[in-house]
Amino acid sequence: MIANLPQHPDRDLLAGELHARPPLPLETPVAISRLANLSEPGQPRGAAAEHLGLLCRRYGVAPPAPAADFFLGDFGSFSLRYERHTEFDGYTFSRPFPEPPGADPFDETAIGAVPTDWLAAMPGKTLVASHIAVVPTAGEDEPPPPGCFVPDNLAGASLNAGAATCWTDFRPGPDGFTRLLLQDHGMTPALAGRLAQALWEIETYRMLALLALPAARRAQASLGLASEELAAIAERLPGLASLDEERRALEQLTSLATMIERQAATTADRFSAARAYHALVGRRLLLLREQRLHGLPTLSEYLERRLDPAMATVDAANSRIGSLSTRCARAVELLRARVAVAQEAQSQKLLAAMADTGRAQLRLQETVEGLSVAAISYYVLSLLAYVLKPLPWEVFGLGGEAALAVLVPAVAAFVWIRMRRRRIRPMI
Repeated sequence: MIANLPQHPDRDLLAGELHARPPLPLETPVAISRLANLSEPGQPRGAAAEHLGLLCRRYGVAPPAPAADFFLGDFGSFSLRYERHTEFDGYTFSRPFPEPPGADPFDETAIGAVPTDWLAAMPGKTLVASHIAVVPTAGEDEPPPPGCFVPDNLAGASLNAGAATCWTDFRPGPDGFTRLLLQDHGMTPALAGRLAQALWEIETYRMLALLALPAARRAQASLGLASEELAAIAERLPGLASLDEERRALEQLTSLATMIERQAATTADRFSAARAYHALVGRRLLLLREQRLHGLPTLSEYLERRLDPAMATVDAANSRIGSLSTRCARAVELLRARVAVAQEAQSQKLLAAMADTGRAQLRLQETVEGLSVAAISYYVLSLLAYVLKPLPWEVFGLGGEAALAVLVPAVAAFVWIRMRRRRIRPMI
């Protein structure tokens, strides 16, 4: 038995990950409303589950666990599927059509059965709001009812080998919700659930991917100014003549590099998330197995024409930030090298001046030392004169003056040697 084996602590979590957020069977006809609310800064992770508990208590439904990541509940007039994602909370409301769909399948919506006061108090900011109407049709080529979509923006495709047809214009309708019409040509409930989930995930992820576009446009504007400033500084570099000018240019480059790195730090997570969401949109589109219908663009072609250029703008802004950061770093290193060389040359000049000053001081010291030897010798000989002159030097055939003259070299040599030793001793 598995209980007798040493199990990894995350084994159950990893095994269940493949079965998280499964598609649920849907019985046609059904109305679906999808909301995706972005979490606000500082919002507690369990805020959505706590708010969901209020709705459950109102309808007598067992509430979700605190900080739950998934919840599925039947509220009688509607069903609710809740999913907690990294940066948003997903709410999918569904209910059977109260009567056979009329001329406009979006007249009856799933979210219309949800209390408006509870919706108004939902935590986060709504980014995605869409309706999906799953209705049966007699023929595969039946167009959508007039007035559902803008004809000039219509996209449509046959899905899953003709089992269904999807129509949309990806535009908000009169109530602010985008609309997707899924016509059933004999789908099983399981297939209807898979296709409906793929459609609302496409709508959710394409909006989350586009969330990086405003940031990319703002970054492009500031990066244009930064690029011009960097080019102007680089053009001035060869003409910088003094160390002060080079230091000022280095300060400007450092300030510019700081601004670019700040821009990279503020956009890196958003741009990375946009690429991940864009990839998810592509994978969900593959699940639809689209075939062209009535000469209209398929959902993949429509999004490729509209979404891919936006993602290209995001990638271009990201690449431009990296390029500017590299260029600015190279300019800073080049200018730092120039400043270092100039400082080294200045230091060499200063050392040479200090050496000249030292040599001048040595010569002056030697001059003073010679004068000191003469002065001290003079005073010593003057004292000796008072001692030697009264002595009887005539016995030796010398006078006192001659004796002093003989002592002059000896006294001078003695004084010079003593001063020399005093000067050398501190150095030792």
